[in-house]
Amino acid sequence: MKRNTCPVCAFPLQTCVCSYIGELIDNSIEVVVMQHPSEAKVAKNTAKLLALQLRNIQIVVGENERDFDNLKAYCEQKHVALLYPNDQAQSLVQQRDEYANLHAVIVLDGTWKKATKLYQLNPWLHHLPSLKFDTVDASEYTIRKSKHKYSLSTLEATAHFLNLIDSCNVDALYTLQKGMVEEQMKLMPVDVKARY
Repeated sequence: MKRNTCPVCAFPLQTCVCSYIGELIDNSIEVVVMQHPSEAKVAKNTAKLLALQLRNIQIVVGENERDFDNLKAYCEQKHVALLYPNDQAQSLVQQRDEYANLHAVIVLDGTWKKATKLYQLNPWLHHLPSLKFDTVDASEYTIRKSKHKYSLSTLEATAHFLNLIDSCNVDALYTLQKGMVEEQMKLMPVDVKARY
């Protein structure tokens, strides 16, 4: 049976996040989320929160190079960087001024395994400048587990980037994610909630 969803936030009505949405963040650097198809179906996905809170964003769902032909063409014409900690990634803090004039930043959305797969299946990404964080605070995204201590949700990584490079006040993003976590946890059985 299909659940009724909110027409505004597209979350199920019982976990609607509309009351947590703040004023739109007017980011000048476009956020382009490359979303793995399996992630698009995840109820706790944070990329859809970004779409509710950022003025300048697009989410492109796909897996292989052909799925991203339009994005690839866009990257050939614009100054675009990839937010992904590969071996060639440069420190965001050290390169801050150099990347303040970006047209867009690409963020990979999926589990670490799926994000790595996206990166491997799209060799054109390897030619973009890659950026990474030197240090990050612990993730507040408590309803999804990761083996990596440094893991952030897609929303948190994007917020950290926009705050650092685009000088955006990103408090509204964190408020929205916190609200989603609260709404999801309300529906969890006590024994499941105890794991988080």
